[in-house]
Amino acid sequence: MSYINTSALDFIHSPYLQQDFSSLNLIGRTKPIWGKRESRRYASEILLRKVSITPAITISLLMGMLAIEGQSQEDLHHGLQYHSTSGSNNDATLGEDKPIAKLSLDQFELQGNNGATIEGDISYGTDQSKLSAEVDYERSNGETEENELWGIYSHAVSANWNILAGIRHDFYLENTSRNWFAIGIIGETPYSFEMDAVFFLGRSGSTALRIEGVYTFKLSEKFSLAPRAEFDFFGQNDKNSDGGSGLSEIEIGIRLRYELHPKFSPYIGIHQYRNIGKTADFEREEGEKVYDTVWVLGFRAWL
Repeated sequence: MSYINTSALDFIHSPYLQQDFSSLNLIGRTKPIWGKRESRRYASEILLRKVSITPAITISLLMGMLAIEGQSQEDLHHGLQYHSTSGSNNDATLGEDKPIAKLSLDQFELQGNNGATIEGDISYGTDQSKLSAEVDYERSNGETEENELWGIYSHAVSANWNILAGIRHDFYLENTSRNWFAIGIIGETPYSFEMDAVFFLGRSGSTALRIEGVYTFKLSEKFSLAPRAEFDFFGQNDKNSDGGSGLSEIEIGIRLRYELHPKFSPYIGIHQYRNIGKTADFEREEGEKVYDTVWVLGFRAWL
């Protein structure tokens, strides 16, 4: 009967060590075919060889078994990791396809000289496409400067950019209200500069263009600084709305925000309005100021 474990031999890659390992079993299987003297001498040689080669065999066996066990654990780890990642990706994909409703206020602020600004929207849809209703209200020196209601459909064309199309309605108290067809693009540049550009087409072929941009500097974990600019252009003179052709108005400002909550950030800052070109001429004719700088105090929030 052989005492050699053939599966153990698989862990020993050296043919010499395999031969020595096999020879360890010879003592138990040796038959007394020699005399006592020859048998004792043969047994002594085998024992001496056994003492010298056993550590090498033991080390080889341990290294082989550890390698196999380590490989098995690594395969198991990668398998679990792949399963977890796949599950997360599937959950994320499912979440993106589910339409949700959102309410956001980008600006809700009081301003100096009896002014105020409200900019916000409520939307419903997915990251791919959504419908939204937006409000843009500005009051300065006790008079309403802008009072706009938007109905917009937007669709993602890339990870950072959306195209939009819809209707903008301007409310006026002193003259007839106006509707504009709006089409544009909104998104974020590679340097995290958020911007949107919207072209407007109104009654009798009147046109306008609005470009807005904001960049957020992260000062610390809670504080951030956000400079902002807006440029308004008109394609023709319109004294009813005090708008002149070309660049009509520039608004620039900067706000220091503090994040009390991931969804709520109060801020303070300064803001300047400046009329340009023909628009400035119309304002001067009516005795109005063509520029103003005010402090602002407000918050931004979303649900």
